[in-house]
Amino acid sequence: MTILIVEDNPTNAMILKHLAKKVTDEEILIEADATKALTLCHNRFFSMLIVDHMLPGMSGLQFVKAIRMMERYDEIPVLMVTADQEPGLREAASEGGVTDFLTKPVEAVAFRSLLSSYLGHGAARHSLAG
Repeated sequence: MTILIVEDNPTNAMILKHLAKKVTDEEILIEADATKALTLCHNRFFSMLIVDHMLPGMSGLQFVKAIRMMERYDEIPVLMVTADQEPGLREAASEGGVTDFLTKPVEAVAFRSLLSSYLGHGAARHSLAG
């Protein structure tokens, strides 16, 4: 099983990977380009996606909507992590297929706890973190 982090900022991507490694031994891939990440998702299966909202080429929300059109990604957890404070984004993310939502800077304990709950219970659905 593999986790895909879609994040265009290399520092943020490495922080997310480091935090994820504290709760899982799963392989973790990083892709900075949402279009390339979409291709990756077509070619292999990921057990979880961690997606930034502000990406070059397409938004994280557009990426998630495209992923949710693939039947094999119907139930996998998608965590959106963003610094975007746009009103309505959390609701739009939920409606677009995002499983959970965290704002940057990511609080390490909350991130690890969230990952652990999803990875420990398969594709269990949780409500968007408030």
